Amino acid sequence: MIEYLAAPAQAPGITGGQIFGTVLTSGVALAAGVGLILGLKGSDWGPLVINNKKKAAWWGIFTGTAWMAAGGTWADLAQGLGSVPPALLSGNNGFGDPGLGAVAIVLTMIAFGAKWGSKTTPPALIGIMAAVVYAKAGGIWGILVNVINMVIGIVTGLGH
Repeated sequence: MIEYLAAPAQAPGITGGQIFGTVLTSGVALAAGVGLILGLKGSDWGPLVINNKKKAAWWGIFTGTAWMAAGGTWADLAQGLGSVPPALLSGNNGFGDPGLGAVAIVLTMIAFGAKWGSKTTPPALIGIMAAVVYAKAGGIWGILVNVINMVIGIVTGLGH
């Protein structure tokens, strides 16, 4: 009689490309939000060091996109912040309606172009706002949001 050793079972979550185990979109939203807060407050762990406006803005854009992808309360938080710039810059404000693409350009210019000094919280918040506007504006802005959503899909195992 020949006995065969059974192959070891795969660890839960590894199948389907979930390299971190079971992480759902709300888990990505939670991790992004905590990472953003820790990075802004100060961290000594490399990926969470947010010490300039570019990192802060990119973290904000990723976090806002993750919150939108998660839906529910996460999306409500992002949309609450993201609704402010279009409300201020569009509609019946006396300056006409520049369009969401123009609002996206302005938010990007403010987040990445303004001299914030050592302050990183404003570009992070503007990044969250920008993520919402990017998703609504479409065009090249929508491509950025779609790339981030694809990364989230890969991490959660929902994107392949």
